[in-house]
Amino acid sequence: MNFELSTIIALGGGYLALLFGIAFITERGWIPTKIVRHPIIYVLALGVFASIWSYYTSIGRALRDGYGYLAGSIGISLAFLLSPLLLRPLLELTRTYQLSSLADLMAFRYRSPWAGTATTLVILITVTPLIALQIRTVADTAYILSPEIAQGFLATGFCIAITLFSILFGTSHKAGRRQHDGLLMAIAFESLVKLVAFLAVGAFAIYGGFGSLDGLDQWLQEQPELIDSLKNTGYSNTFHVTVLLFFAATIAMPHMFYVTFNENSGQKALSFASWGLPLYFLLLSLPVLPILWAGLQSGSSVPVEYFPVVIGDAYQAPLFSLLAYLGGLSAASALIIVITLALSNMCLNHLILPISQPKASQNIYRWLLWKRRILITIIIWAGFLFHYLPSEQISLQVIGITAFAACLQFMPGIIAILYWPIANKKGFISG
Repeated sequence: MNFELSTIIALGGGYLALLFGIAFITERGWIPTKIVRHPIIYVLALGVFASIWSYYTSIGRALRDGYGYLAGSIGISLAFLLSPLLLRPLLELTRTYQLSSLADLMAFRYRSPWAGTATTLVILITVTPLIALQIRTVADTAYILSPEIAQGFLATGFCIAITLFSILFGTSHKAGRRQHDGLLMAIAFESLVKLVAFLAVGAFAIYGGFGSLDGLDQWLQEQPELIDSLKNTGYSNTFHVTVLLFFAATIAMPHMFYVTFNENSGQKALSFASWGLPLYFLLLSLPVLPILWAGLQSGSSVPVEYFPVVIGDAYQAPLFSLLAYLGGLSAASALIIVITLALSNMCLNHLILPISQPKASQNIYRWLLWKRRILITIIIWAGFLFHYLPSEQISLQVIGITAFAACLQFMPGIIAILYWPIANKKGFISG
């Protein structure tokens, strides 16, 4: 493919500018509160979990693991279907005691600042590469669309825009326990964009790549190895482990904790999400196999994960390649924004404040505000530096699995909060 450089820059820049506009008009109160606080907006905001992992990596997993690519969506859905046993009690706990992160929750429950510090350090170390994954994917897909693009230049511009957005709408004068309505609306819009883009590309894969469902079925009959790979899903090994990883990450991942509990408008919204979010991930999983098969038929030489951005051009409809790129940009930017806001809050409370506090003569609010802004900048640009590690050594799947596996370490501590009163800090920290 060889799109004009100006086209890619204008598309990405225009989209990010649109996000700024949505957040701005929401903060100004131009969108009615009944819309901003509607449960549908909350569900769409929870769609931030559908990052590059769901948008691109699921294509590669479908080729390697067959129906095993559904494991992540099933793990997420189970967590919300079981919300009366898990999420709802945690929501009550976080609201009652004003706990804004998993580190706050652990420090409070186990009555130890070291529990909060340990939680923050582990999550910070393992989630920073996940930020790098989003940056790398945005740069890679832009390069596929327009090989004349300098990937470092595009990644730099992307990080600058995301840093500005996070600072402007995540650390405004309304920061704290109040909801960030502008941020929530922008993230919900991004979830809607990536869903519509992915469904549209999936529909094009069927009708543009094969002509019809009958054409797809006929092609599959000629590819028995693909049918066999679907049937041979390793349910006894990686499937169950992946379900468990995503189940734990639904609670322990900082961006999911942030949206699920901090931006929640009440029990009604959580009840709505208990079926709304599984439906969202069901819809998001539908296009995966058609996109994979259309990409294989096209004979494209790009990595399987990036098939969404090549099948449009491969079947003479470049508009769908741009649409797929826009969906991937939505998935990446949403995760980076929310995850850095959540991490900056954790780092401030459990790494900075224990060793450095504002002087009595200083404006405390202003001091905290600028510390958060500095932390946001550091976290995003740490991910930027990390994305320069050779892709041959660290694949997209390895980075994602490592981050999710780290979250699994907190699952016993989380369950103990609700159902094991005798659990203590020694057991949690040593675990």
